[in-house]
Amino acid sequence: MNRSIRWLVMLVVVAGAGFGIWYNLPTEEKRIRKTIEGMARDATFTGGEGSLSRLAKVESLSSRFAVDAELHVDQVLPVESALSGRDAIKGLMMAAAPHLGAVDVQVHDVQVTLGGEGEARVSMTASAKTGGKRGDFTAQEFDLKMVRIEGKWLVRRLDAVAGFRKAEVR
Repeated sequence: MNRSIRWLVMLVVVAGAGFGIWYNLPTEEKRIRKTIEGMARDATFTGGEGSLSRLAKVESLSSRFAVDAELHVDQVLPVESALSGRDAIKGLMMAAAPHLGAVDVQVHDVQVTLGGEGEARVSMTASAKTGGKRGDFTAQEFDLKMVRIEGKWLVRRLDAVAGFRKAEVR
């Protein structure tokens, strides 16, 4: 090959590689989805997991909440009121983790709406399947407010949605 053809081929290869890297860079929405998927992974326990493994998952899960996070699940769980602060949320999860059997948590229908600088709203459904004889299945809709702090997307507020939503009439 002559010199100009080699340069042209090299230019096309470099341009193609640059486009591939640019195209596959994670967007803020992809980063948020990855955080949500990580939360589901951390909330999943196998029947044979030891206490240290469960506590490590609780630590990882709680680290995905902002320090001033609020958890509003009193309409679907026997919790007297909203929990405020990452430490209170972590304490609840620490108390519950040793008593959980096998549970597989999945997230579905994740809808991300980016807001102002470093803010986002997420609507999603989380399902949990336990490892009992019948394989009990539960699904719950959640609304989350997320904030970007020091490059990480964290949950600032999580609301369990009570019942089904009525379709909006327009």
